[in-house]
Formats: sequence, structure tokens, C-alpha cells
Amino acid sequence: MNKKNTLNDLSDFLKQNPQNTSYKKPKSKEDFLKSEPNALVSVPQIKRENIIDILNNSNPSDIAKALHNIAKKEQKSFIDLWLNILEEGAKTDPLLKNTNAFKILKSIRKTSFNVVLEGITQLIKNK
Repeated sequence: MNKKNTLNDLSDFLKQNPQNTSYKKPKSKEDFLKSEPNALVSVPQIKRENIIDILNNSNPSDIAKALHNIAKKEQKSFIDLWLNILEEGAKTDPLLKNTNAFKILKSIRKTSFNVVLEGITQLIKNK
């Protein structure tokens, strides 16, 4: 279909394929309720994917991007978000709290806090 002739083509199609629907304007509420169609069409319910299914079908890059977006939205650092995730995971698996990843993330958070604190201290001393 050409863009210029779209309405003409539609009009021609409708003339060639007449519909059995009458488009009479109802005069009262009762007329409207008696008119066809008089029932809603059944629509299948939308299934929401389970977060576990979404994560199972994602690759680590997608998950990392999603976590970065969450951290940005919540105005947290990526490390803090990971620590929260590990702490939640430790509720299910207590051994997770003693892993090297947890200890490293915790030390990074402490180190970055100390670096910022040291920078502020130096700034105050220099003034």
C-alpha cells in the first residue's frame, strides 16, 4: 500500500468486504445495553515472569547492568548493593558470609570510606 492511498485502499477493502455490523446510534441506555456486541471479549491473563526465571535466562552482563541501574536509582554504590545481596544470601546459606568475596567487598567499602575521609581531612588541614 502506498502511503498516499492508504485511506482509499481501506475504503475499497471495506466496500468489497461488507460487515454485518450495524452502527445505529442508541437512543437510550437500554438500547445501548441491548446492542451488539453486548459482552466483553475474554482476554487471556498476562503471566508475569518469575524473577528466578528471568535471572536464569540472563547472562552475567545483563545482571550486572541491572544491578548498576538499581544502585544508581537507590543512590548506592555498586559495592554496597553487592554487600546487601550477599547478606541476604547469607540468610539462606550462612557459609556465604565467610567467603573471600564478602570479605573483599567489605574491605573495599571500608577502604573507600577511609580514602574519602583522608581526603577531607587533608582538605581541612590545607585551609
